[in-house]
Parts: sequence; structure tokens; C-alpha cells
Amino acid sequence: MSPIALLPAAAAVRPQASSLVGSLCREMDRLRSRAAQVSADLARCQSPALLERLRRERAQLADRRREVQQAARSLRRLHQLQDPLALAFLEELARRPIAGG
Repeated sequence: MSPIALLPAAAAVRPQASSLVGSLCREMDRLRSRAAQVSADLARCQSPALLERLRRERAQLADRRREVQQAARSLRRLHQLQDPLALAFLEELARRPIAGG
């Protein structure tokens, strides 16, 4: 039997949750960076078709930000994180508006 199987379920969740928090923080950074690029492109764009595509992408980025916010709230309810400061950082990143969003 694997040593992981012998651990209580909560102990197995903690490293995964911490890894998830880090991944979500990195994703928020990528969302913010891409939103800034999209906003700059919207300011320069002349093509109506491209403008529409960029607006849709900006809306999708804002939707994903809301999903990350919801994930952070769900993780907070787990009460099983080894690093609550990392979760607080994620919540702060998710609260900040993304460019044009």
C-alpha cells in the first residue's frame, strides 16, 4: 500500500491545495498581462472584426478572473491550507481589476 494511502485525507489535500494556490496566482499574473495586451491592442485596432474578437477575449479574461475569485473563496472554506498567507495573496490578486475588465 502506498504511504499516501495511509495518510488522512486532509493531509493529502494540503500539498495539492498549496500547489493549486500557486498555480492560480500564476494564472492571475498571466490574465493581468494578457488583459493589458488586449487593452493596448483595442486602442490601436482599426479592424471591426478584430475589435470584436478582442472585446470577446477581454470579456473571457474577466470571466476567468471571476472564476479564480470563486476558487479562492472555495479554498478559504477548506481550512486545510498549510500557507494561509498564500491564499490571502491569491485573494488579493483576484480582487484587483484586470486592464479593461
